[in-house]
Amino acid sequence: MSEPLISICIPAYKKPEYVLRAIQSVQKQSHKNVEIIISDDSPNEDIKIAIQSYISELNIKYYHNQPALKSPKNWNNAIKLATGEFFMLLHQDDWLESEECLATYMAAFKSHSNAQFVFCKNTAIQPDGTVLNLQHIKSLLSEMGQKPNHILRANVIGPPSNTMLRRGVKVAYDEDYIWLVDVDYYVGLLKKGYEYVYLDQHLVSIGLHEDQTTVFCRNNEDVIVKENIWFAEKLGNKAFSDILIFDYYWRLLRNYKIRSVQDIVNTGVARERILPVLLKMLSLQQNIPLSILKIGVISKFLMTIQYLLRPKGE
Repeated sequence: MSEPLISICIPAYKKPEYVLRAIQSVQKQSHKNVEIIISDDSPNEDIKIAIQSYISELNIKYYHNQPALKSPKNWNNAIKLATGEFFMLLHQDDWLESEECLATYMAAFKSHSNAQFVFCKNTAIQPDGTVLNLQHIKSLLSEMGQKPNHILRANVIGPPSNTMLRRGVKVAYDEDYIWLVDVDYYVGLLKKGYEYVYLDQHLVSIGLHEDQTTVFCRNNEDVIVKENIWFAEKLGNKAFSDILIFDYYWRLLRNYKIRSVQDIVNTGVARERILPVLLKMLSLQQNIPLSILKIGVISKFLMTIQYLLRPKGE
């Protein structure tokens, strides 16, 4: 029986050396029935030129987006162009670590016929070669299906490059997000009831560097606050009956020093998108000095009291 076709979808932007590293990692795979989809947002043809020597050796389909689509629209575009029975969204700065990476994913799908996605250990590589294993809340790995909203608290699946999906999955990346885009995607998968398999193996390496969107967002707190408030709107008030979600947003407002509705609006959130439960949370916090609110035991006590006194339905 022939191997199933796997689509490796690479949304690209400049940095041809990263794209080549990703392609080379695909080239060495023992599973050979692969197509590589490159959806290139670069303003020039550097990537197109760099990959020419691989065109005759690999099944590469190159698309140059003019104008640039930008992330995550470019992610969705790369996936839409895929024709394989399975697909991976491999960011250009990531690479397949093991020669048996694709074969290992395939074996997991074969032994778990109901699984719609498979993901591996979240392993990041710093520029100096230091290896970081980032899946540190193991309990969530087995509880995600029952508590999908908890991915917000700790994204134990990791970046999209960790994940292979079966063709036909009906979830797309929300193109309004850049910080919570993968969290939103995974919550969508889990809420649709898609089954998953976790592989506790280093199969994909996540390359870390200073040009990443993650670094940009961490240095621009407004993006983090804005997208979390948007995501709360998606969750709805009822999600806050879970004390851990309630506590997550309590900490968000406190830690990012949100002291008024206007502070949230200033991040780019329309006032009508702020949930009532968050407005009530804020109304209490803004009357307490931050120096007091940051005292752990006091903050936890106030959060718990407000949680217990919240109206039914929240």
